[in-house]
Amino acid sequence: MTVAKTGPVQTVIFLHIHKTAGTTLNRIIERQYPMQQIWTLDEQHTLDDLLGLSQAQRAQIRMLRGHMIFGLHEHMPGPSNYFTLLRDPIERVISFYYFIRRNPNHYHFAPITSGDLGLREVLDLRLNNMMDNGQTRMLAGAEQYKYPVGACAQDLLEAAKRNLRESFSVVGLMERFDETLLLLKQAYSWRNVRYVRQNVTGGRPLPAELPQATLDLVTEYNQLDLELYQYAVALFEEQVRKQGSRFARQVRLFRATNSSLARLEYLDPKSYGRRLRDSVRQRLGR
Repeated sequence: MTVAKTGPVQTVIFLHIHKTAGTTLNRIIERQYPMQQIWTLDEQHTLDDLLGLSQAQRAQIRMLRGHMIFGLHEHMPGPSNYFTLLRDPIERVISFYYFIRRNPNHYHFAPITSGDLGLREVLDLRLNNMMDNGQTRMLAGAEQYKYPVGACAQDLLEAAKRNLRESFSVVGLMERFDETLLLLKQAYSWRNVRYVRQNVTGGRPLPAELPQATLDLVTEYNQLDLELYQYAVALFEEQVRKQGSRFARQVRLFRATNSSLARLEYLDPKSYGRRLRDSVRQRLGR
């Protein structure tokens, strides 16, 4: 990373919860910031690598993103704030399970597929803490390490709520992705936020198609997440209300233009500009 001779910039932290449309959102993020000012926490760039950077290097990170727990702002030298997306907990756990089954690079792929373990068996064996109030765990921060799988407590939920309320500029919802995008665009002065959905876990059953005993167990293991999700929905609605009456019209216009224009940009960037101008003129009646 090249160190610029300037003071620290504000760091925006995207706390990416598993299976909440983060892959799609990451492609949008990459259009907003120079790549040399984005730090992605992953297998190649770990927390230790981040902490190994000098203060001056960390001060130049404008976007910090990845599957992380709350608290990384404490390691950044300048001002920072968070955003995240949450998802209906039952849907998220089901999607996460089928994502693991189809991803040979996931560390639980082998034990799940070699033993042909169903979702209920994975929960019973307590293999993965992201299926046990995973959203609450990530948003609560280091507090989660006190609780093994199946033993989360109410104070973890209260910590997650407090962090959402006090430290997140945008609390988004996967189920209301377009509205979330426009809230992010407003909060961070983003530009082009058109998208094509990516990394969608297809071919999985709907909750209603699973055995009731499996659904009951998913619900049992995610009681805190269910409460946290309702809290996040209330925060989200409050954010939308603050945008005023014009926001609903902006969302409708975005949805009307996004699908065709985003796909065209993704497949044929050279003709995108011309089609965009034609679309705008048509809507303006020119």
